[in-house]
Amino acid sequence: MTDSKKNFFQKAFKNNQSVFKMVEDNQSGESVFSTNYIPDQIWHREDEMRQLVNYFRSIITHPTTSNRRVILYGVVGTGKTVLSRAFAIQLSNFLKEQENSRNRPNFRFFHVNCRKTKTPHLILTTILRQLVPGFPLRGFSVEELLRMFTLLLYEQNLVSLLILDEIDYLIPDERIDFLYALSRIEESPPMRNNHHLGYSKESEESRFNLLTITRDPNFRYYLDDSTSSSLGKNIITFPPYTRNQLFDIISSRAEKGLQESAYDDELLEVIASLAEENGDARFAIELLWRAAKLADQDFDSRISAEHIRRAMVSILPMEKSIVEDLNIHQKLLLLSIAKILSKDRNFVTTPVVQKEYQRICEEANIHPRRQTQIWSYLKDLGKLGLIQQEVENRHRNGKSCGRITKISIRDLPLEEIKHSLGYLIENNSVEEED
Repeated sequence: MTDSKKNFFQKAFKNNQSVFKMVEDNQSGESVFSTNYIPDQIWHREDEMRQLVNYFRSIITHPTTSNRRVILYGVVGTGKTVLSRAFAIQLSNFLKEQENSRNRPNFRFFHVNCRKTKTPHLILTTILRQLVPGFPLRGFSVEELLRMFTLLLYEQNLVSLLILDEIDYLIPDERIDFLYALSRIEESPPMRNNHHLGYSKESEESRFNLLTITRDPNFRYYLDDSTSSSLGKNIITFPPYTRNQLFDIISSRAEKGLQESAYDDELLEVIASLAEENGDARFAIELLWRAAKLADQDFDSRISAEHIRRAMVSILPMEKSIVEDLNIHQKLLLLSIAKILSKDRNFVTTPVVQKEYQRICEEANIHPRRQTQIWSYLKDLGKLGLIQQEVENRHRNGKSCGRITKISIRDLPLEEIKHSLGYLIENNSVEEED
């Protein structure tokens, strides 16, 4: 037992082999794929960054009267979180570098994920513990916590930006009341009297700015009129990423976190195409990371298309019943495609599939279907999401050479297909179906 364990670990850590490379501070390149990682460049979100800078420029120009409320909207994986955090970090660094930084309030930002911090009370205590280490978690109401937070902004001479990420996870009734309270945070008479602040616009002072992040396009419509009006109409919409944009994003992560020999552009193109339907960069990054982990697990120095398929299944498992419900010839076609692709190929053409299908039919002693029926079956497999088909126009020396159909399997591990359908060849007595 001891020797087998020793051999396993020797193999696992032989020459420190990994598809991940070492990055700064002797950390593994895996950190580049973390949801907490903030890249130096936020790809394809330049317009959204410019809008954020424009909305919150008063933090720079008039910090003690800055009182902005902005909403970021977009479906999952469109860059809202990473851009908001990058914006806050860059703003903080910019303010520190200003010549008159000593004569202005200090800038502090607080990023709170409401999916993890699900109540207004917990949100406020989380913030207060950053301002006052050891602040008690219990014993105060939300109103008292709001009052203490605002007092600390003045006592510590701060101008603040609160980022409420995934605001949709707050209980609706609590969300409405909390957002309304935040929008009026410095308007209570006791608060303003304590700091000798009048009500005229000339003397109005504010130290609080709010950035709300939501996936729900109807977010503002769920709020009452007063809260909706207080939040304002400053909304930045994040569209889903395109296939080319997804490629740029994962290419940048791969360059920073993976060994150069562990991947190629064709592999990244496959991942980008898988994430294209929803334009989800988070999904694309996680898929690449999982495929890399599987390569390490298999002691492979290079990420393969099969690693991507297995990673895909671990994220979005495919129902086996779909395959089981296929007729015999659809199964044989799927098996043919899997056998060809398992030879480290990313796609196969229809004539090659047909030739392999005929060979397998002969081996299984089954009469093959005609070409038109094969095309129909391939179309059915595509509709079920078991295979992907892409028509490509071929050119040579500027002249068209016709079209080919590239067939691939992205969502199912090839070895699992071969294992589950291999009985069709082994059992020559399988009954044929129409």
